Amino acid sequence: MSKKIFFLILTGSLLFFLTACEKEKAKEIVSEKEGVEYYQRGEYKKALPLLQQAADSGNAAAHYYLGLIHLKNNHKEESGKNACNCFVKSADSGYQKAYQKSAGCYLTGTGVEQDFKSAFEWGKKAADTADEIRMDDRDRLFLALLMGGLYANGKGTLQDFSEAAKWYEKAAETGDATGQSMMAFFTYSGKGVLMNREKSRYWAEKAAAQGSPYGEVILGMLSQYRENPDIKEAINWYEKAARQDNKVAYYQLGVIYEKGLAVKKDLAKAHHYYQLAAESGRDYII
Repeated sequence: MSKKIFFLILTGSLLFFLTACEKEKAKEIVSEKEGVEYYQRGEYKKALPLLQQAADSGNAAAHYYLGLIHLKNNHKEESGKNACNCFVKSADSGYQKAYQKSAGCYLTGTGVEQDFKSAFEWGKKAADTADEIRMDDRDRLFLALLMGGLYANGKGTLQDFSEAAKWYEKAAETGDATGQSMMAFFTYSGKGVLMNREKSRYWAEKAAAQGSPYGEVILGMLSQYRENPDIKEAINWYEKAARQDNKVAYYQLGVIYEKGLAVKKDLAKAHHYYQLAAESGRDYII
């Protein structure tokens, strides 16, 4: 066989292969596009086979939308695992909208082994692309709480209260009670930000207005430890928080009854509150 004929055969085979690949890719893009359109119209049964077809071909966007469909399944545990499986595949393939979802999956260990380092890494990638993908407010709030919590607890990254405060402030400004509670704590304690009791009260009142026991505890501490203490007011806030099984509130009430601060000294009552504090599993805001 002459070199010219061999070259022509080889070139023809290559063109055939590339043409076939392009046709398959075109099918994949069409099925993904149609699937997304059906998903956005709420026609999930029609969207599912089209997205599955595209996902089977490795389409990252299709994996993401399949994950969203799984989340709408009534079988919560099973649907969560299936959804996370799709989100992680999508994120691994570089689909930016899946970064935040994957961070949540690794944070909770849903569908994957719990891994705070992976949660932080995907969360950071999500933060870096949030504006690019026009992340919605709900996802931005989740991301702020996730990153704030990881930085505050030193999970998946070095503990950094300054970074934690930046993220929690984003959450607080949206009206989120957890973010407001954390900002009340940071500004009360001076962790990550300058100590500012006025700001602490501002955030604590906002959180407490939403029934947050942590906002109530900070208001209690602001009453107890100010220049002219108001222990009765502090007790009122601690008792509100204690009704929500708050460990810090139990402990503070124990101290008040042990020392007889503005109340009759009562060691039995103090012991009762200390015991509740020891048994309570609710240690942290995050």
